[in-house]
Amino acid sequence: MNKITLDLKHLRPLTLNKYIEAERKNRYLGAKLKRVGTAYTRSVFLQSMVDGVMFTWPAKLKFDWYLPDRRIDPDNWTFTQKFIFDGMLTAKLHGKSFLENDNVKNIGGFDHDFYLDKANPRLEIYEMEATHEI
Repeated sequence: MNKITLDLKHLRPLTLNKYIEAERKNRYLGAKLKRVGTAYTRSVFLQSMVDGVMFTWPAKLKFDWYLPDRRIDPDNWTFTQKFIFDGMLTAKLHGKSFLENDNVKNIGGFDHDFYLDKANPRLEIYEMEATHEI
């Protein structure tokens, strides 16, 4: 089962409440957060491609969140999956994309599970077999 790991310290400023706060302050600040979030996730997926870790689409994804604390609600963390999918879409290496399109043809679903790990907060994304076709 293929796995890709992201560092939560880069995703923490992109949680839903932080993003809404930025949009309310200044629409350009919200756009900057999206750019920064997509750039970070793109770099993670590019590195995974270099390392030979690719997902086979269509697939179902499992998100295992290892949180540093309980301060941020799970729905705020899961909002960052928008930036994660955008990073997958923009990660291209030698003319090959990590993910061609994030529609229901390729994404068969996703599950989120949450754990506490103060020493090593991270997000692990696993490729699971797609159980059905839409």
